[in-house]
Amino acid sequence: MKISVDVHNYMETLVGKAFLQMELDQKFNDDQLADIACIALGQLKPLYIRHDIDFLSSLAEERMIALSTSTEVAINNAVEFIINDRRLERDVSDLPAHCVSRYADEDQELEWFEKPILSRAKINN
Repeated sequence: MKISVDVHNYMETLVGKAFLQMELDQKFNDDQLADIACIALGQLKPLYIRHDIDFLSSLAEERMIALSTSTEVAINNAVEFIINDRRLERDVSDLPAHCVSRYADEDQELEWFEKPILSRAKINN
């Protein structure tokens, strides 16, 4: 099994369909379209499935409408973000300097998604 082949995020399909319906390819270049897709998908809860036909056959119409509506809202937000790109107005000489420590803060608590699923003891056994 290859996850990249057998499993996919259905929201990517909905975003792609919405791009075609909204004719965004006529209004934006490829880089902007990729940015819009990333920003929109970042706002949407992923919905991983194996087969579209199996998923769609059991999907209630209300749920499909809700998914389509949330996709459209996410894309509209992303488009607005790209149109009002503040980076275009930024003076490069005004960029702040960032100092990054070479070592992670050992005492800082991990986020929920950073915590290992298995403890080190279970991994070593």
